[in-house]
Amino acid sequence: MTRACRVLPHEMGDGPSNMALDEALLDSVADDPSAAVVRTYEWSAPTLSLGYFQTAAEMAADPRWASVPVVRRPTGGGALWHDREVTYAVVVPGDHPAARPSRTLYRTVHGAIEARLRSMGVEAARRGDVKIRELPGRRPFLCFTDGDAEDIVYRYEKLVGSAQRRRSGAVLQHGSLLLARSRTTPELPGLSDLAPCAADPSTWAEVLQAILPEALGLPARADDVRPDERRRAENLRRQVYGDPSWTLRR
Repeated sequence: MTRACRVLPHEMGDGPSNMALDEALLDSVADDPSAAVVRTYEWSAPTLSLGYFQTAAEMAADPRWASVPVVRRPTGGGALWHDREVTYAVVVPGDHPAARPSRTLYRTVHGAIEARLRSMGVEAARRGDVKIRELPGRRPFLCFTDGDAEDIVYRYEKLVGSAQRRRSGAVLQHGSLLLARSRTTPELPGLSDLAPCAADPSTWAEVLQAILPEALGLPARADDVRPDERRRAENLRRQVYGDPSWTLRR
């Protein structure tokens, strides 16, 4: 089968809308594996996204999360503070060469971002390929204070972290490229704090939209979110991601 990669316009949305559209696109590719999907987006307000398996008690332990917008992701991993960053989502059919094992898609996507950073003079690297300082034994709450071999790091600092959700017939991977330090998480420097790089999310959205289809080995095809995908996303936003019983379910 000859496939393409649908590249969707860069968008901005709230937490429930962003997570709902990612899952709707996962369903869409599972139903029709004729194309992969790449999209980039921002968050209309700084938002904390909880990993699927995290508990509300973990969030409540830190007072800075007491009055911020919160959404629970469909993917695992640590919590992400979405502020001064750009988020990407990639959905591939289950029989795409990068779909299995899970580390293959991580390395495909992260490798493309690492290569672009290196072309700009930023000596980014996969965490598993460099000797860096030891992280605490207990898994931290925030994704960007955790460490995984597939993370992209620079000067010991994590720049890119991602998570996956699998469904019969398709795989969703979404992740964050941290661009600048947030006042809420001053312990986490972004790319522009560490190197002379732009902190503008729309600039990096264009970069990701260009390099990710190529990394997947698929021709890019500019496209829009289809009406049926919007309807599915709206249902998920109302019934799942916008529902406090989902957000605080653990």
